[in-house]
Amino acid sequence: MTFTWSSPTRIVFGEGSLARLPALVEEVAGPGARIFLVTGRKSLKASGIRERVLDGLGASRVSVFDDVPPFPSPDVPDRAVAALRASGAEAVVAIGGGSAMDVAKSAALLATHEGSAREFAVGPSAPRPKPFERPGLPVIAAPTTSGSSSEVTPFAALWDVEARRSLHLATPRLFPAVALVDPELALGMGPELAAVSGVDAFTSAFESYWSREAGPLSDALNLEVIRLYASHLERSCLEADRAARAACALAATVSGIAYSNSRPNVCHAVSSPLTLFWGVAHGQAVGVTLPAFLLWNAPAIADKLPALWRALGVGDLDQAVERVSGLLARCGLATRLGGLGIGAGDVETLVEHMRWDRTAVLPRPLGRDDARAIFRALL
Repeated sequence: MTFTWSSPTRIVFGEGSLARLPALVEEVAGPGARIFLVTGRKSLKASGIRERVLDGLGASRVSVFDDVPPFPSPDVPDRAVAALRASGAEAVVAIGGGSAMDVAKSAALLATHEGSAREFAVGPSAPRPKPFERPGLPVIAAPTTSGSSSEVTPFAALWDVEARRSLHLATPRLFPAVALVDPELALGMGPELAAVSGVDAFTSAFESYWSREAGPLSDALNLEVIRLYASHLERSCLEADRAARAACALAATVSGIAYSNSRPNVCHAVSSPLTLFWGVAHGQAVGVTLPAFLLWNAPAIADKLPALWRALGVGDLDQAVERVSGLLARCGLATRLGGLGIGAGDVETLVEHMRWDRTAVLPRPLGRDDARAIFRALL
């Protein structure tokens, strides 16, 4: 057995841990450091958290960048880089969902390099990316959702909607210095956001578990992620239960640690055209094919299935598929492509535009005819 493992981000977890932000900034950037704060456009301000953060840090040394939309294009981190350089900041703090954290991580690294985000991005039809040759500014990432896991990963997702391409930055230099995971920040999620963010990380754990990149460390972590979500996601979504929200916050962070080393694959590959052509939310887009690809990959990981069944609380493959499908449905998510507006005439679009590069790590090879059959069965 051989494997490599990387997880350099320091994790600070616990309710109320946001209060530790000023001390953490001082640790990573020094006393009195200027701070570049990246957030989403509305929710953090509406909740009062942004003002609390500014009061704690000292508003006079903080520059705020809050122009982060869902599915940010490469132009967004470029704008953030310009604002970051103008601010003279020595540390970047991201408080928000996956988009805010991805933009913050991108800007912190691009600020120490010459070139636009597109020049460094990886994706279909993208030219050979420029290399990242030096560290970026230190990043402290505090998630307000429980699913993107960006607070502990070396990836940043970007979206070229006009060209209908998903892009990303990928380098170990994107790992945040600190993940500040305060479950209280996730209490403000509505049911739909709790569902789509949770199912994103839940799906990533399955993909990471069946991947040919998987190893003993990622397997152990992914099984715990699956157990936590199977036990708590429904109450998190439907009841906003405090303990369930904390369990899902933990699961999301653990999922990112695992999939940084054994990457999400086929469900995420299909999610790209679902989002780019039909505007499907990311967690919904990855989750809708999870039961089908569990069926597809299970025969190739027979020795790993008993542990998976224990994590899900089931006895066999049929029960596992029913358990996953039922969980998604009870959380308000579609379990059929037809429920997302996909018809028979759309199958070729899915096949042609899915990220086939991400399927290379599947334990059971997937061809285009196989994908067509799976998609048609899901209509």
